[in-house]
Amino acid sequence: MASVARAWEGGKEVASNDGAWRVVYRLAQEPIPRGETFAIDAWVFEPGASDAPRADVELAVDAAMPEHGHGMNRVPKVDRRPDGGFHAEGLLFHMPGRWQLYFDVTRGGITERAQTDVVLE
Repeated sequence: MASVARAWEGGKEVASNDGAWRVVYRLAQEPIPRGETFAIDAWVFEPGASDAPRADVELAVDAAMPEHGHGMNRVPKVDRRPDGGFHAEGLLFHMPGRWQLYFDVTRGGITERAQTDVVLE
């Protein structure tokens, strides 16, 4: 029996800050284009689980430049994917430098952030 390909397999992974969640994400375009909108697909899992993403969570996606004290000039739109993940579109990195990409996972009124650095040339 052939295994079914899962969209999240081979994606980049980041753990949430308190370790409750693991976010797997794929950029629609690499490298991220400066000054152009881009999209991200993301899936939320419990640590150690990779069979199916959690269906009982919400996800917000954002980004900021900590050294500059500002975020993006846009608010991305996040929609649920049919496979249980999320599609975020409308992200925009308007200048080069170190950005932090934020994935805020909410379940039962509790939000936990997963974050990763992205350096834009």
